[in-house]
Amino acid sequence: MKKFFKSVLSFIDCLAAVLAVILCFFFYFISLPWVWKKRKRWESTVKGTPKVLMVHGFKPNELKSKGYEFLLPFRNHRISWFGIFDPANTVNEDIPVSDDLVLVARKLPRAMAVLTGVGLKATSTIFRECYCAYAIADFCVQEKIGILRAYKHNFPALRVYLASRLIRVPYLVDITGNYELIRRLNGKPFYFRQLTKIPVLRFFAPALTNWLLGIPLKHAPYVLGRNKNNYEHAFALGAAVERMSLLRVSNFNHAFNNFDPEKLPPPPTDRPYVLFVGRLVVIKFPFDVIEAFEKAAGRLPEYRLVMIGDGAIRSEVERRISASRYRDRILYLGPCSSEAVFNWTAHAKLALCPFSGYTLAESMLCEVPVIAYDVENHSETVIDGYTGFLVPFRDVDAMAGAIVSAAKDYGAARAMGRRGRDLARVAYDKKAIMEKEGRVYLRLLDPAPASE
Repeated sequence: MKKFFKSVLSFIDCLAAVLAVILCFFFYFISLPWVWKKRKRWESTVKGTPKVLMVHGFKPNELKSKGYEFLLPFRNHRISWFGIFDPANTVNEDIPVSDDLVLVARKLPRAMAVLTGVGLKATSTIFRECYCAYAIADFCVQEKIGILRAYKHNFPALRVYLASRLIRVPYLVDITGNYELIRRLNGKPFYFRQLTKIPVLRFFAPALTNWLLGIPLKHAPYVLGRNKNNYEHAFALGAAVERMSLLRVSNFNHAFNNFDPEKLPPPPTDRPYVLFVGRLVVIKFPFDVIEAFEKAAGRLPEYRLVMIGDGAIRSEVERRISASRYRDRILYLGPCSSEAVFNWTAHAKLALCPFSGYTLAESMLCEVPVIAYDVENHSETVIDGYTGFLVPFRDVDAMAGAIVSAAKDYGAARAMGRRGRDLARVAYDKKAIMEKEGRVYLRLLDPAPASE
């Protein structure tokens, strides 16, 4: 009976979603006078005072937990402000973060929460995204926003694209990851989960997802990829090569960017250890880390494994550690402050980075030899045997072998760490990245050709 009611509800949600699409189109045409008014007002007010607005998908608390340094803007006489706007939040607040950054969240209409509460999730999603587009457009006019920037190429990009169509504000899109690869590594098909709520669309969800993701990328004046793999992912979705730019992350804690081996805090322990820092989710492969350490531990009796992070599979990781015969040599610290993470990273003998972004770069910036799977963009900075160890994907035995090799010949491993830092300082140079970012902003304001 429960299954029957669920099927009926899905069918109702399907019909309601179709009706929602029709109503949104109808509302758009009705609101055209409002749109034209907003567009004219935006055009008259934005000139001379350009601001860049980051449209995020995170909730305020999630942003707070991640830190904000990476969101600080490039500044010059043409760019006056930088911020975050999350219109799809359940909290109505305006949070000052720094002198350069403000997080603005807008409460969703109660009707959308009601729709979600009764099970009409697909319908609620359609109304939410349309509401977000209008909210962003309205905010652009109020705050004299000259450029929109979508942080992620899924829902934030769709919201930015729709807002851009409403008032013609230029925008760019950040490719923050290869979602198709990530979903595949997780053993899941690549699609928007919301599409599966509509029975008719369930079988077409992957194709529709690619189509929806491609819309803002095809029309974006600029698409920013964090690495070459992200580049290729964006190109496959429809982004034009001539409108793409490689812009690596530079949002590291100040201590990582200014690492000085002569000015380090005291080590957190006097025992040598290998380090894993990352979210405890399947895609980060924390179980591979534990297994690799177990395979190497018998040959390295003085070494410990230190794990830092939190996530959806934390309880499973803790149970796995408790069941390990080397549990007395595995130290799980849970989530830690950025200062603690830096201290543990700076003094680590090795960093295990099976599938990592920030952790890999931060370890390299601290001259720590890294061991990484040969997946996504790792080969761009981890040159096997030169700047670190690059082992075959999901080859736990190879990872364990690399741990033993590095520990037994730590002089050679340390030399890799120093070369890795030299490479990382160039690849993730904050000043150079911010200057490049600034040139992208200026091109959006003045599309005339300019040299890099």
